[in-house]
Amino acid sequence: MKISIVLLMLLLALPILGTSQDAGEVWVLTVDGAIGRGTASYLRQGISKATEAGALAVVIVFSTPGGTLDAAVTGRDAILGAEILTIAFVDREAFSAGALLAIACERIYFSPGGVIGAATPVFFDQGRMEEAPEKVVSAVRKLFRATAEARGRPPEIAEAMVDRDVEIEGLIERGKLLTLTSLEAEEWGYFDGEVASLAQLLEKEGLAEATVVHFDPRFIDTAVAFLTLPLIAALLITAGLIGLVMEMLAPGFGLPGLIGLGSLGAFFWSHFLVGFAGWESLLFLVAGLALILVEIFVLTGSDFGVAGLLGLVLAGLGFYTSMVGPFTDPAAAMHAIGIVSGSLVLALVGIVILVTRLPHTRFRFGGMVLSQAITGRVFDRVKGKVVEESPWIGRQGVAATVLRPVGSGEFAGERTDVVCEEGFLPEGTPIVVIKDEAYRKVVRKIEKG
Repeated sequence: MKISIVLLMLLLALPILGTSQDAGEVWVLTVDGAIGRGTASYLRQGISKATEAGALAVVIVFSTPGGTLDAAVTGRDAILGAEILTIAFVDREAFSAGALLAIACERIYFSPGGVIGAATPVFFDQGRMEEAPEKVVSAVRKLFRATAEARGRPPEIAEAMVDRDVEIEGLIERGKLLTLTSLEAEEWGYFDGEVASLAQLLEKEGLAEATVVHFDPRFIDTAVAFLTLPLIAALLITAGLIGLVMEMLAPGFGLPGLIGLGSLGAFFWSHFLVGFAGWESLLFLVAGLALILVEIFVLTGSDFGVAGLLGLVLAGLGFYTSMVGPFTDPAAAMHAIGIVSGSLVLALVGIVILVTRLPHTRFRFGGMVLSQAITGRVFDRVKGKVVEESPWIGRQGVAATVLRPVGSGEFAGERTDVVCEEGFLPEGTPIVVIKDEAYRKVVRKIEKG
């Protein structure tokens, strides 16, 4: 009798257990309006968060006229790489870049009157919209084909959305772009159902009991879209370079360094989230800054030459490769070149102007030197107080290392850190201490006679 009661309780509990196990979350993402770089960040983060939350599926609701192809490619890669079910809900239209994102999903549902297609790449030339060159059209056509093949859909249909030369008997003739209605999509294998609402879609997918989580656009995605605007990117590059070079020319670490690191960090972070910036971009920048440092602190005997120019070119490549992708149209690529070039020139001019006006330093292209006259007076004033003469002042020795302008000096067998007034002195040069700053000594060359 007891065994029968236990079995009966287990049988009654099974439906409840099954419901609680199956009822998970379904995350809903919305692609509404033009697809931009913020959209790419939004899709990547939304799919990632849904996967971390253990969601059963991600539904992407489309109502878009299209957008930038580079951003769509980043979003497409995120959808194809998703580890959970991805469902496209074409609510009205998914044109151009939106069509690529919808095709990348595992399932495609349409609302009544929904359409998908018209995806030939275009660019603006002198204010007019022109179709992209054949080379770009061919690449985008193969991109659409590969995406359709990955989802088991007829690839020639996807190609006809991109290339006017693709003809499909009974559907589209040569010279016209393909746009599918929901009925045509059903006939040609780009259709998993027509639904009037998200609730109906979930019901057809057996997810009616799931909890719906709407992943709304975040502040980060808005910030990414703002920081990747051409003008803002130019300001970040200029402020970053000026801040870092100013910090390199001054002892310690202060506000210029924070501004420089923050600006460059914001630039690369935002462009990384949209899928443009990579490790190669950072390597270009680091190598460029290293060569600029060599030009400033090592090659002090010559004018700003090959090392400095090569450093500027490498830094420029780091920024440029972070701003363009494989499908960036020629006009946008030339615009990026102009932004990077103008930012580098502006940063260089700003560095020269700012550093030459600092009270304690001046900048010349052959190196950094101290320009304020430093004298070895018996008394010095610090915050209004008279300080007695240091026993170091007047001591003579030699430069134990090359001074650029910082290095080491040796005084009667005692070695200490020094900074030279001239900016550069070779090793072995006779020197004299003219000022004691406790942690280092200011020296100058002992002239003959």
